[in-house]
Amino acid sequence: MASTVTLVNVTSQVSGVQSPETGINIRSFKTVVEPEFIKLAYNIDGSVKGKAVGPMKKTVTMEGEYSGATGVMAAVATASFTPANSSAYFGAPTTGLYLLKGEVTEARDDGAWRDVNCEFDCHLGIP
Repeated sequence: MASTVTLVNVTSQVSGVQSPETGINIRSFKTVVEPEFIKLAYNIDGSVKGKAVGPMKKTVTMEGEYSGATGVMAAVATASFTPANSSAYFGAPTTGLYLLKGEVTEARDDGAWRDVNCEFDCHLGIP
């Protein structure tokens, strides 16, 4: 007897990386959105009476194989970068992403690819 599988809301699901990035054959694209700071305010007895929450910041990490010197591979810490993939989640700032760290690993293994790992961030108020 054959089983029946019912798929619910499958049209809103996105599998894998949404768009190719220039400069790398992208393997993963990760977005982290969090407040720049959370400071608790305490009563005299040490109990929490409130908190101050800073503006949201966004960190984007991309991994893949090197495919050229443009796009992601041409990003720098002093100029805004816009990725091809979306990172607009959880109230993330829409200001420019700036390179925090870029890493290229060349290794002799079963593949001939150079691995790329890069991290970007943006803060509310920085254009």
